[in-house]
Amino acid sequence: MGKSIRQIAREKAIIGIYQHLTVDASKKDIMNFVRSDDTLHPGQSGYEFCEWLVDTTLENMDSYIALIDKYLKKGWRFERLGKMEAAILLVGTCELLESELDPRIVINEAILNAKAFCDDDAYKLINGVLHKVAE
Repeated sequence: MGKSIRQIAREKAIIGIYQHLTVDASKKDIMNFVRSDDTLHPGQSGYEFCEWLVDTTLENMDSYIALIDKYLKKGWRFERLGKMEAAILLVGTCELLESELDPRIVINEAILNAKAFCDDDAYKLINGVLHKVAE
């Protein structure tokens, strides 16, 4: 079974935030990337969802980082995380705090993205932190 348009939008938003974290990509750069593969189109609900995730995550990044820091293991800081793990946590935190989506869906999607894009055990960290954010 293929990915839903929202799953694709979420994945693109995560990759865009990853680009921001690694090379300081602007929102314009990120949205150019989103449009580049012709999967999401301006005016389409998936594109709008992706743009909302990118906008909201970038606008609230500092407060999301502070919250994520609070739930990391003692001695760990957000800056110590891999960039992809950080991007997944930021987008997941955005969805948990700013949307009406069921937290179980948000966390499950974050875990699936972690399993696709991160080291083998990264999903455990993402699961634990996002569960705390959702409480």
